[in-house]
Amino acid sequence: SLSLWWLLLFPALLTSPLSRASSASLPRNVLLIIADDAGLEIGALGNSAIHTPHLDRLARKSAVFTEAYTSVSSCSPSRSAILTGLPVHQNGMYGLHHDVHHFNSHDKVHSVSSILMKHNITTGIIGKKHVGPKDVYPFEFAETEENNSINSVGRNITHMKLLVRDFLSSVATPDSPFFLYVAFHDPHRCGHTQPQYGYFCERYGNGEPGMGRIPDWDPVLYKPADVMVPAYLPDTPATREDIAAQYTTISRLDQGVGLVLQELHDAGHADDTLVIFSSDNGIPFPLGKAS
Repeated sequence: SLSLWWLLLFPALLTSPLSRASSASLPRNVLLIIADDAGLEIGALGNSAIHTPHLDRLARKSAVFTEAYTSVSSCSPSRSAILTGLPVHQNGMYGLHHDVHHFNSHDKVHSVSSILMKHNITTGIIGKKHVGPKDVYPFEFAETEENNSINSVGRNITHMKLLVRDFLSSVATPDSPFFLYVAFHDPHRCGHTQPQYGYFCERYGNGEPGMGRIPDWDPVLYKPADVMVPAYLPDTPATREDIAAQYTTISRLDQGVGLVLQELHDAGHADDTLVIFSSDNGIPFPLGKAS
């Protein structure tokens, strides 16, 4: 995972004498943003068919890693590697955490959140967690699928924006740096569990009858004829229709990232926070995720 190596530097970045010496009164914070099943479908990564202005703007101000690899092309194992710095054969999360799978990391594994909390660093998670046990992955502020609807905290970008505001205004303090992990559920598929919302939940919150309305989301629709089909997928009408739905949820993710970064700016932390954006694994297509 491209975020993994940065995570290994978190304790040093936040607590080292060197960082303190450079600005004695200014805490160093980290905002880690993880997409769910995202790939290279971003304008800054060469996709000219998709509209991702917020991610493109972030990329222009950032170091962009174009040849980084996920440790495992599946959700819980990949996230466990991101949060522990250990491959799954060492941290124990061999499979999915939820439901009948019930995989967990080993009890004595140390995650980045548990390490940072021991250094008086405030930790928070908003969105998809999908790892366990809780003792290995503790967060002081936690709004996840464990206490919310996953769509509410992973796709409703207005709700997510407000949760970020709550964390920054009432949990994070001037006396302690913070590590905030914002894990979107977009662009994960949902047609197998909530088909009423479409293949990728692209209809969720779009204002149509029965879909609800996400106030801050301006849905971007794509024509199947306009999408870019990856070379490893068959270029068929069905594939193009699928990708067009995926693009709509990537645009929702993009707008959500813009809202999160605006909250960071409004709270006065735009200049003292390291922002990292990545995905847990590849896109949910053959030769992408889980293959």
